[in-house]
Amino acid sequence: MRGFSYFCCPFCGEIVVSSAVPSVGCCEKDLRKLLLQESEEGDGISVRADGDEIIVTLTHPMTKDGYISFIALETWDGVVIRKLYPEWDEELSFPGKRGRVVWAMNTGEAFYRKLR
Repeated sequence: MRGFSYFCCPFCGEIVVSSAVPSVGCCEKDLRKLLLQESEEGDGISVRADGDEIIVTLTHPMTKDGYISFIALETWDGVVIRKLYPEWDEELSFPGKRGRVVWAMNTGEAFYRKLR
């Protein structure tokens, strides 16, 4: 699995993912790389494998004041990202069996959980 860097614009919500460490800007401002914290159960999502899919269920309240901005699945050869919005309650599916799930809050906190 490659290491990816994540950037999220606090003004417009744009998401940038890079396999290198570039200088990234948006809305005429430099963006800081999101610092990922290893998550524990109860950090806003529930993850389970189901055959050839990974199912992510949102357990965090998706209010306009605090919501999960995006969820990504990193695998050995790439990354799949799903952008989320306030007041969405849903279950997402990603193709694959293993990898690392990454998600970020609109407040700038970012987490990851390895799937085995």
